[in-house]
This record gives sequence, C-alpha cells and structure tokens, in this order.
Amino acid sequence: MGLEWPWILLLLPLPLALFLWCKRTTKNTAIELPPAVASALNEVNQQHSHATATGIRYLLAAIAWLALLLAISQPFRNDASVAQPVSGRALSLLIDLSTSMEKRDFTLNDEPVDRLTVVKHIAGQFITARQGDRVGLVPYGSEAFIASPLSFDVNAVNATLQSTGIGMAGRTTAMGDAMGMAIKSLQDDPAPGKAIVLLSDGFNNAGTTEPEAAAELAGKLGISVHTIGMGSEGPINESQQFQSAAADLDEQTLKSIAEIADGQFFRAQTTDELEQIYQEIDRLERADVVAPPLVLKKDYRNIFVLVTLVCMLALALHTALTSRHS
Repeated sequence: MGLEWPWILLLLPLPLALFLWCKRTTKNTAIELPPAVASALNEVNQQHSHATATGIRYLLAAIAWLALLLAISQPFRNDASVAQPVSGRALSLLIDLSTSMEKRDFTLNDEPVDRLTVVKHIAGQFITARQGDRVGLVPYGSEAFIASPLSFDVNAVNATLQSTGIGMAGRTTAMGDAMGMAIKSLQDDPAPGKAIVLLSDGFNNAGTTEPEAAAELAGKLGISVHTIGMGSEGPINESQQFQSAAADLDEQTLKSIAEIADGQFFRAQTTDELEQIYQEIDRLERADVVAPPLVLKKDYRNIFVLVTLVCMLALALHTALTSRHS
C-alpha cells in the first residue's frame, strides 16, 4: 500500500487545533457572569449532557476526517501485472495467400515446406516481438480483408496469422487492393510512425487498385511501405517442365512501391534471408525512445470516500436523535 500525496496527512490535527483555538478565543471574550448564575447554568448543562453521546459524535467525526484525508491522499496498491511500454508505432502486415504460396522451395528445421509455413513462423516471431506497438494483419489473394485490426495484443494478431490458409482469400493476387485496405486503416490513426510490410511472391493480377497508385497515396499520408519479394532461384518441377521458383515474382513492381512510399525492397530466396529481412524491418521501424514498463495500480480512494459519507450520515442521524430525546 502507498499514498500518492502522503503530505495530506499533515492536516490530521487541524480540527483539534481549530477546536482549541476557538475554545481559547471564546474563553477570553466571554462575558463574566455572576457566580450564582454561572453555577446554575453549569448545573443545567450537566443535567442535559450525555458523555457517551458526545464521545460517539467525536469518534464519528474523527473517523470521517481521517477517511477524508486518506481519500484525498490517493491510496493505492501496486498490481502484479505490468502494462507494456508503448512505442507509438502502427504496423500493418500484408501476407500473400495466393496459390503460389504452396510452392515448397523453402526449408524449416531442414525440412522442405511451403512458403506460407515459413512466413507464419518468421512473421509470427516478428509480430510477437513488437511489444508496445499496434500491429494489424491484412491477408490477401483475389481479395483482401482485415483479419486483425491494429492492436496492442500482438499475441492475438500472431494467432490470427497462424490460422490463415492458402487460397482462403482467393487464388490470385490483389496486391493493390490489400495496400488500399491497409492505408485506410492507418490513415486516421494517431500514431506518429506508420508502416506497411507487404510480402508477395507474384504479380498483381487481381483487384481494382494499382499498387503504384496505392504507394503514392501512402507516401502522401506519411506511411512507409516496405516490400518483400519471396521465392528462390532454384528450379522446381511444374507441368513436367523445370523453371525458376521465382518466375512469377514481379520484382520491378515491388521495388517501385518501396521507392514511391519511402520504404525498402527486400528479396528473400531462403528461410535465413527472410528471417534477416524481418529483423532489418524491425530495426528500421523501431521507435527511437521506448517508454519504460508501467506498473499498474489499484486505486482505493472510493473505499475511504464511502467511509467518510457513512460516518457523516451516522453523525447527522445520531445528532438528530440525541436532540429529539434531550
């Protein structure tokens, strides 16, 4: 337990000081009565005084005064939980779910896996490391949708990423529409730092928005766009013909997007490279100053305010009943 303003308790003896001062002032200015009259008045006062009732009134008043001072001094107790520091960054991750993400030209734990599995693993680590940032997720295929709005709950955003699947947004690639949706969620956000991380392994061959046009809008709104082109240069077997795994990758468009929107273009041919890319983006979009963790506090002012009100009500009721019986 602690007090935000402990010096308030220095006012605790104030009522006693006022009482003694008033008593002294009254004594000095009082009119001296003849001995016989003064004796008669004292006898009347003694007959009508009730020591117990007076003691109860003083006790209630003292408790009310003490509770009031404690309420003003703002008592609290440190909670066991700690609020995450806020960096002020807002990030939107755009993840390609088109059918080309099924290609198994990447490895994870020395086992060949499809591209989306690698992205879930590495991008998931990137998301959970952004404690204090607000992160959103926009998967896209033929269409784009906001799977997770901007949120401090990065674990929930990662869980949403892990639940995505290839083809769930369609089989083609609406890169421009995904950017437009991310820009819409970021444009009115109060965060001073905003960025989009666009991952794709193909061409923009769906949707109604051109990626370059979306990049121009992002640049005007102060939103950086980093792009990641995914796909190895090794051969894969498709329709009985060997061709590069990255044959469908539109590097030029991704480079143009990053250049227009003041971002950077990255090329990922292996799992290690993809991991290094997300680490670099994490460095680029890291806040300059990170706020310290905030220890949450439980406020107990309301308890002492309630005690004060109850004591004052009891004092008023007791005084009324005593006056009625006297």
